Amino acid sequence: MDYLGADLLRPLRRKKTRLRYRVAVIGGGSWATAIVKILSANLEHIHWWVREQEIVDGITQYGHNPLYLSSIYIDPSDVKISTNLKKVVAHADYVVIVTPSAFLHKTMSELKLSKLNKKKIITAVKGIVPETMQLISDYLKTEFKVPASNLAMISGPSHAEEIAQEKFTFLTAASENTELAEITARFFTNRYVRASVSSDLLGAEMSIVLKNIYALGAGIYSGLGYGDNFIAAYVANCVKEMNLFVNSLYPGVRNMSDAVYLGDLLVTAYSHFSRNRMFGNMIGHGLSVRATQLEMHMIAEGYYSSRCVHEINKKYNAQIPIVETIYGILYEGNNVSSEMKRIAEYFV
Repeated sequence: MDYLGADLLRPLRRKKTRLRYRVAVIGGGSWATAIVKILSANLEHIHWWVREQEIVDGITQYGHNPLYLSSIYIDPSDVKISTNLKKVVAHADYVVIVTPSAFLHKTMSELKLSKLNKKKIITAVKGIVPETMQLISDYLKTEFKVPASNLAMISGPSHAEEIAQEKFTFLTAASENTELAEITARFFTNRYVRASVSSDLLGAEMSIVLKNIYALGAGIYSGLGYGDNFIAAYVANCVKEMNLFVNSLYPGVRNMSDAVYLGDLLVTAYSHFSRNRMFGNMIGHGLSVRATQLEMHMIAEGYYSSRCVHEINKKYNAQIPIVETIYGILYEGNNVSSEMKRIAEYFV
């Protein structure tokens, strides 16, 4: 995994030196808003699709998303925002998809195959499409015939809230197409963000899916009263399980200590910004799954991902007891305390 050279790491001045690629962003949540903030420092042509007219009005009139990360200022002259998905996509050569995986299929079904398969697609979605049980890149390949050479992803370790505060952050741009990975990294490199490149698109995607499940488990243990000493051992065992499962599905040479794998797992498992840890913490404190969903008001990807990975593993039969235990708690009503204590006895 290589970081961009010093020439790409210099802060980009606005207006005259911004890149002239035409980019669309699909999604109006916290991560999408943070991504628009990053891109608007680098790109001249940003088209932004959101579902809510309230967000369009907030950005257009005041430069703020009233529903998510309202502290971020986005210059209305830097973006063209609309609720018309077809129009936004039509104006772009590169499309950054940032909708939650649970809503991706419904959102993208508005587009015809011919509107997407000629474009470069950068996914920032952190989950699996539940309707098809596919990684986002596989879904785009099968449903929209997007060739692998036109697919990239951007990943953390990162939280949208820290991007909003311009906290120094490292991202990873992954693609089988080296040129596309490097272009994606350029899009996301600015004064407070650095981007590395990787060719391990599928391995990185699956690691993202798994880390959300594991972070949910960390939250459950925290809610049950387990301390930092134990949770550190838990995360270490998650890394082993992640390595086994990813390499079972996508054999290859990868270093699981790289930021896109281990770093993203750590920040999601430990950060107070983590929705998945928060979701698990509520479960650990005794709330039902339904009550937790109603209380959160946000999507915790690990909830949906645990079911998807459970189904996918029926084909591979890999030993993933942590994922299976969390799935059983969330979907089969298994006892939270006894199940988490049971698997803890096998940690080393």
